Amino acid sequence: MERLPYNQLESTDYRYIRQVRLLRNKTLKQFGEAMEINDSTISKLENGLIAFTPHYQEKFKSACKRLRVSGEEIANIRKLLEIKTKRGIYK
Repeated sequence: MERLPYNQLESTDYRYIRQVRLLRNKTLKQFGEAMEINDSTISKLENGLIAFTPHYQEKFKSACKRLRVSGEEIANIRKLLEIKTKRGIYK
């Protein structure tokens, strides 16, 4: 697996949270523990109900490190989100 230069995560947005969480087969509670925030905040972030601020972006980056998300996995998520955007699933 390709190692992730974690500065690549600077270009992520809230949509990556759910994808990484599902990729690692984590519940909201488990992923909240990895991000060190509560599960209701994870849900709000995933649904775009609260802003994905630099604070949350740092917590997401830390969670990706803890869960050993690879650069290849992030690249695949990026491609998936691009396809969903083209199909009108994401605006």
